[in-house]
Amino acid sequence: MLPKHLIKYFLFRILILLATIFTAFTITFVILKIMPIDIVNNIIARSMAVTGAALGDPEAVRRMYEIYYEIFGLKGTFIEQYVSFLNRFLTMDFGISILARPATVQEVISYRLPWTVALLVFSTILSWVIGNIIGAVVSLFEGSKLSNILQSLAIILYPIPYYVFALVLIYIFGYIIPLFSLTPIRLPSNIFSLEFIITVFRAMTLPALSIIVIGALGWWFLSSRAMALNIISEDFYLYGEIRGLPKLHLLKKYLLKNILLPQITALSINLGTIFGGALLTEILFNYPGLGTLLYQAVNAGDYPLVLGIVSMSIIGVAVATCIMDLLYPLIDPRIRYR
Repeated sequence: MLPKHLIKYFLFRILILLATIFTAFTITFVILKIMPIDIVNNIIARSMAVTGAALGDPEAVRRMYEIYYEIFGLKGTFIEQYVSFLNRFLTMDFGISILARPATVQEVISYRLPWTVALLVFSTILSWVIGNIIGAVVSLFEGSKLSNILQSLAIILYPIPYYVFALVLIYIFGYIIPLFSLTPIRLPSNIFSLEFIITVFRAMTLPALSIIVIGALGWWFLSSRAMALNIISEDFYLYGEIRGLPKLHLLKKYLLKNILLPQITALSINLGTIFGGALLTEILFNYPGLGTLLYQAVNAGDYPLVLGIVSMSIIGVAVATCIMDLLYPLIDPRIRYR
């Protein structure tokens, strides 16, 4: 049986998780409701413009408004709509997407979600690994030309946002050296074909580079190098050097094992900012992920789709951070559950 203090700690973290998700959902709903967009009015106006119909029977038009408001969960007072959307949030059933009607929100998100997950997981983990390894290795050769060059490059890249570097990549590889197309991609029907693999690779290369380069040679490099230099000055590391241990052994057993613990914490905190940076990156590269879909949904006032995307991102980030917080004492024996 688990100790009482451990059970209390788990329950406390779960309560914080639920409170975070509930608060984020409420703020998102309020922001969407104060937006000056009436999507139902836009749909009916476009339908009449396409068919060339006039207002016609006022009763029929009023009835059409009521049907659309009921379908999209926009009927009733502010509180009634909030309760309706909260119920949909708890059941993860957000109804029909206004943009992709008659498709449901789940169907639209399920198509785009793998693209965003693949991009974020691959880019974030790879940049974290590369940045920490390079930072630790360079610290062993402090004062060399390579160390000075990489440090200067990292200082330049660190303050640059993902999307600014993405614009640079677009200009270089989209116009000067047109190796990649910036138009929306069309996937082949056969997912096991070579053409499908090449298409996905070309679509992911530039967005992934914009995240990996800034992340690896920016903060992860600078922070791991700083921590490694601090460890090198410690007595236990100096004792290892006096014993004549190989640099590879010192790197693996002394440097990496000690710098990765706080870097894991930084990685879990960084999860909360990943989605925002990827959103702009996806829009710039016409990448078919949730970021581009969210941008389109906000512009169109598609409340169900926006709430569906934001809710999934809120849950994903909050749960990942909570799991990392619960597992961290198992990674670092110096931390204890309280």
